[in-house]
Amino acid sequence: MSSKENYPEGNSHVLDARGLSVIYNSVRGEVYALEDVDFSIDSGEFVAVVGESGSGKSTLAHAIIGLLAPAASVSGEILYKDVDLAKIKKKDWINYRGREIGMIFQEPMSSLDPIEKVDKQLAETLLVSKKKSDDGSEVSTESKLEIDSKKAGMNKQVYDWLRKVRIADPESVAQRYPFQLSGGMIQRVMIAMALSLSPSLLIADEPTTALDVTTQAQILKLMKALVDQIHMAIILITHDLGVAAQVADRIVVLYAGEVVEEGSIKQIFTHALHPYTQGLLKSYPKSAEMTDRLQTLPGSVPDLRSKLKGCKFADRCPFVTAICRQEKPRYVEVEPNHRAKCVLFY
Repeated sequence: MSSKENYPEGNSHVLDARGLSVIYNSVRGEVYALEDVDFSIDSGEFVAVVGESGSGKSTLAHAIIGLLAPAASVSGEILYKDVDLAKIKKKDWINYRGREIGMIFQEPMSSLDPIEKVDKQLAETLLVSKKKSDDGSEVSTESKLEIDSKKAGMNKQVYDWLRKVRIADPESVAQRYPFQLSGGMIQRVMIAMALSLSPSLLIADEPTTALDVTTQAQILKLMKALVDQIHMAIILITHDLGVAAQVADRIVVLYAGEVVEEGSIKQIFTHALHPYTQGLLKSYPKSAEMTDRLQTLPGSVPDLRSKLKGCKFADRCPFVTAICRQEKPRYVEVEPNHRAKCVLFY
């Protein structure tokens, strides 16, 4: 799939990435982290972006929310409600980051200020949406925090948001420092902070990686419930197909900076098309009682410091042919809403 002709103007997607490419300029050369990515998400949809480490998952997330390193150059479009985020000025991000697009980062333990209590940090987030006065002029965040944090109503809002993320004793948790909380509790606080600005889109970058299995299940269940309650779109970045299967409506598979397959949970798990997706599924344990050895994908992700001729997965693919090494595969719709980038399907 390529670029604009595949998307009618004025479409209903919350977010469209069209021909999105990201190149990092380093002392060792250019790194093609994302290449011609087309990706969309609708309101109320839960989409999981999966792939190995180095596939470009976090780069995609950071590109959407404008947090790429200064050495990165972006081409293509990132349309959020028809506004191209790839081209807005740095000062304009205040109108989108947090307020329109929220993000939960990978490491909850390093996401909060260690020397401030939870209530003050969540109150400060709540006040971000009140930074403008009635005439539209900017108000100092610091001065407004000094005034508003003293109001009893602010404490009530903090407690209400902590309850929404299933924290049973919000009054006690609000008075603690981050180091006094477990990883799961901190992640719930981070979700509360992200949701308190009522974003239309939430990006969760490996939000359960550092958590135990029980807490992981609770966080995922909470995120799924929040999508259903407030009709918010969520992009879940994960390397774990099991995590994606628990909560996502649709899966987008990234490999070496390219989208190689996209489909519903049922389509991906019962009829995976791309050899890479098939390899990921074979390496995923399906039950505790299985006796067969798990398979592994041979080889490794290719060096992204050069543009590769042909299919990037060719060296690892069991179905590789001569044409795979000679030309880039096209992204085709094999069945309704199920697409793959592979010569096997055209």
